[in-house]
Amino acid sequence: MNAPDPGRPEDDAAASLRRALRATAGELAPPPYPAERVRRLGRRRVRTRRALVAAPAAVAAVLAAVAIALPQWPGGEGLPAAESAGGKAPGPRATPSLPPAQPPTPSARPWPAVRTVRAGEAVEIGRGQVLTLSADQVCHRDTTEPGGGAEDTCKSVSDGNQAAGSVSIQSSGELLRPLYIGPGRAARMTVEVDGEVFRAQVLALEGDPGYAVGYAWGSGVSFDGPTPKVRVSDAEGKLLAEFP
Repeated sequence: MNAPDPGRPEDDAAASLRRALRATAGELAPPPYPAERVRRLGRRRVRTRRALVAAPAAVAAVLAAVAIALPQWPGGEGLPAAESAGGKAPGPRATPSLPPAQPPTPSARPWPAVRTVRAGEAVEIGRGQVLTLSADQVCHRDTTEPGGGAEDTCKSVSDGNQAAGSVSIQSSGELLRPLYIGPGRAARMTVEVDGEVFRAQVLALEGDPGYAVGYAWGSGVSFDGPTPKVRVSDAEGKLLAEFP
């Protein structure tokens, strides 16, 4: 209750009421101050505020870590760390390019072993074709011709028409037949036709006949087409002859 105005006299009723209020208030004791409860509530509010502040930062850190861990696949982009954290990405990330696949080279495959045959032995080389080797000539027969190919087409290896240390090439349709005459033992023969390389199977007589013949199936050689290239090497890869 407000104190009486010193400029106005207080009546008896007001004075009596004032005295009664003071007497009643004096008997009332204020409750104790709950200091410990107030401190607990304060600490709880502080922890709540810290958690609310730390949560967005934790989420941003997790997204950044996931973005860094994403694999960078060829032709694609992972999620940049700055962009995942809500910032502006610095720009597209360079993706390492893989080298183009290289086709297998002929040297990656094993060479066919030289086949040793007897003189006069008819050697079937596939597709109805037969080769026969002797000491002085090589003969070819096409058994698919009418009459079963009764006649052979032969080439001499001793008449001097082909110089020693050289290689020639004969073809019959898709059959390619390189012939090497000279010293050394031919073990590898290749025929290149219009950029395509074919490995020939090498045939040789027993002993030291002084020549070897090979055969391979290719696309054939036309008279008006590119000149085939032939290479002959020994088992160690030493070049013995080439054509042209």
